[in-house]
Amino acid sequence: MTSTFELFKNQLDDALALIDQTESFAGQAKSSDLTHISSSVNTVVDTQSLLARCEKVCNKHEPKKPTIRIIHHLACSGGTLISKCISAMPNVYLLSEVHPYTDLAMGKDKPKYAPSDIISLTKYSGIPQQKELAQKLFKSAIDEVYQHVNKLGGTLVLRDHTHADFHTKSPIPVRCTLVELLEEDYDVRSVLTIRNPIDSYASLIKNDWVHFEPQTFDEYCRRFLCLIEQFKPEQIFKYEDFVEGSEVVMANIAAYLRFNYCDSYKDTFAIFSVTGDSGRSGGEISKRVRRPLDEKLIQEIAQSNNFRRVCEMLDYQG
Repeated sequence: MTSTFELFKNQLDDALALIDQTESFAGQAKSSDLTHISSSVNTVVDTQSLLARCEKVCNKHEPKKPTIRIIHHLACSGGTLISKCISAMPNVYLLSEVHPYTDLAMGKDKPKYAPSDIISLTKYSGIPQQKELAQKLFKSAIDEVYQHVNKLGGTLVLRDHTHADFHTKSPIPVRCTLVELLEEDYDVRSVLTIRNPIDSYASLIKNDWVHFEPQTFDEYCRRFLCLIEQFKPEQIFKYEDFVEGSEVVMANIAAYLRFNYCDSYKDTFAIFSVTGDSGRSGGEISKRVRRPLDEKLIQEIAQSNNFRRVCEMLDYQG
């Protein structure tokens, strides 16, 4: 008995033969033979339609990529608070501040004690082509964690160390490194949380985390624009909206990232520990008073063309 696959293959072979025959007829046709040409064109259209259907069937049966979830945000933009709330969702496990290549966590004067950080240890050892090795180690580790969490019925969320891509001396990537690295093997669903650049930049200065040149507010805003241009509007969530009404924002983030939402996070988020907790701590989600700005920063804000673009795009104000 002829199998379904064999029938499908025979149809595909017939379609390809029709294309070859049509191209041969078209090459031999005279300009006066309009009827013959019209018939050949119709055959091509019908054959292309068959091929399109064949391709659709093949794509339908391709293995589906597993979904991996990523949250991006810049340093000092309220991302730690939002990440804690995500961690507090049922069966959600968040890996905080992950990045395959950054050197920011390494010791400046001497190697930093990190017995379980294999990627950093390969940097200290001077292994040739270390970046390629780091990529393989990173992807393998993410795969193992994903499979482990998935087997237990949980949901894995990666918190990207976006600062390493956009606020260091390294070239700004065309796409976030984490997304580009994982999208070949995963269906990546990612969101970006943002904050008014005035507030995030002021905190960045306070923490001495300005790792880019020139160290100006306008340059900060230029890099900020490079980041938000990589995301669609439905992927972007404001910290200011979150502190005004966290339930709505968290529900929308959960819907986009496709994990179960539960409003109990408001009672439990404070007990979760994540890296990068540099801001004002507390168990309450509420709007905070802006830190005092020095005169130099006030002048930079007034003169920044890139900040004006941010305001126009995102409805922020000075």
